Amino acid sequence: MTVPPADPRAPQRDALRRAVLTLIGGVIVFHTVVASIFYLTGIAHGPERVRWFFVIAWSIATAIVVMVLLRRVRAVRFANRRR
Repeated sequence: MTVPPADPRAPQRDALRRAVLTLIGGVIVFHTVVASIFYLTGIAHGPERVRWFFVIAWSIATAIVVMVLLRRVRAVRFANRRR
């Protein structure tokens, strides 16, 4: 027999914490990979036009990553309201 947690929202809070940490970790990993590409391929020291295109694409891709991961955070946060 399992004892219910003292706080009924504890499981939701744990899930929300995991979703937020996934959001933060995802952005950190994404930026680490893209910054590595930026510097290791020589784009950082390349023509200005190429740098601008890369930075614009990087910004758009970051926004997409955040939107996808933030959708998970919102799903967990508002899970009880949909029932």
